[in-house]
Amino acid sequence: MTEIFTVTDLCTRIRDRLSGDMRLRNLWAKGELSNVTNHRSGHRYFTLKDKGAQISCVLFRSQALSLGFTLEDGQSVQVLGDVEVYSPQGRLQLIVQRIRRDPGFGQQARELEMLKMRLSAEGLFSQERKRPLPAFPQRIGIVTSPDGAALRDVLRMIGCYPARILISPAKVQGEGAAQSVAQALRALSGRADLIIVCRGGGSAEDLVAFNEECVARAIFESDAPVISAIGHETDVTIADFVADIRAPTPTAAAEMAVPDMQSVLKRVLAAQRRLLRAVEGRLDHPSSRIESLQRHLSARRMYARTERDRLRLQDLNSRLSEAGRRLVRDKESRLAMAEGRLEGVSPLATLRRGYAIALFRGRVVSRAAEVEAKERIQLIMQDGKLTALVLDKETAREDER
Repeated sequence: MTEIFTVTDLCTRIRDRLSGDMRLRNLWAKGELSNVTNHRSGHRYFTLKDKGAQISCVLFRSQALSLGFTLEDGQSVQVLGDVEVYSPQGRLQLIVQRIRRDPGFGQQARELEMLKMRLSAEGLFSQERKRPLPAFPQRIGIVTSPDGAALRDVLRMIGCYPARILISPAKVQGEGAAQSVAQALRALSGRADLIIVCRGGGSAEDLVAFNEECVARAIFESDAPVISAIGHETDVTIADFVADIRAPTPTAAAEMAVPDMQSVLKRVLAAQRRLLRAVEGRLDHPSSRIESLQRHLSARRMYARTERDRLRLQDLNSRLSEAGRRLVRDKESRLAMAEGRLEGVSPLATLRRGYAIALFRGRVVSRAAEVEAKERIQLIMQDGKLTALVLDKETAREDER
């Protein structure tokens, strides 16, 4: 009969098999540290990884006391320990006894820092290009896994806000996740007023897709503002640097995306009350005005007011007529003065004083040098013209002019 194991028995058998393999005892392994946790008990928990795989590790307090340096994500180290199975979780782990630094910095951390520097130099992280969120978005795009808790948190927080929700599904973990997220972002081009990119918490390896260049460029090229909500508040990815706003959690991202409906409702009600008061005031004012006019506009008052206005009109008419006469007299006086000044400089006035104007070949002669002897000239007098023959001419010397 086939033996059926309980899960506990199965894990125990695997643990016994591993503990009996001396190749998995006191072995050295090297890799890059990730998800380092310094527990308050003094134990150290971390992941040792390379490009192809990862394994959970624990360094107990007694061995951690002699560590000699602080464990940090991205460090390249060499560890000595035993491979075991942690039965309560069925997890393979390495019980570490010693840790020493491996020369150089962790390859993945180094590549990530180089990518950050390059994207920053291109302006993808620039604060100047980050856009404000729309106050009342009508279309909200969500890029995440349709099966994840992050989507449920976002939808619950948006609640009854009247926006069209566009879910662009994406793979957020594992092989091909980065390309899936980038494609989901581009699928919302021209369709959303605001985009939320989110996923729940996880290890650094779980969030690696959001450190990829293709995701960063898809966020940068988005025609709508992007809110990033990747993992927990302490998790920071390249997507967070590029996004217009980073939210600590998916729930917080949804809270940022839509206005507080209670606050909006209070403002609407306050505006409604002010409008009603203004309308009531406008309606009451004409009624009181009419009553006031009815009290004051009696027949006697109307006659007195009409007589007062008639006398004022007569006075204005008299003043206007007098002003017109003064204006005409002033204009006539100024015209006579101008006429006298023009008469004084008129050529005709000069002729009346006994002078003549000499013309030679139709042009006014102003100098003796312009006419030669034996030439005929024309003299214009006050009462006619004369034709004269130049018998001789005498030109003044230069020093006599």
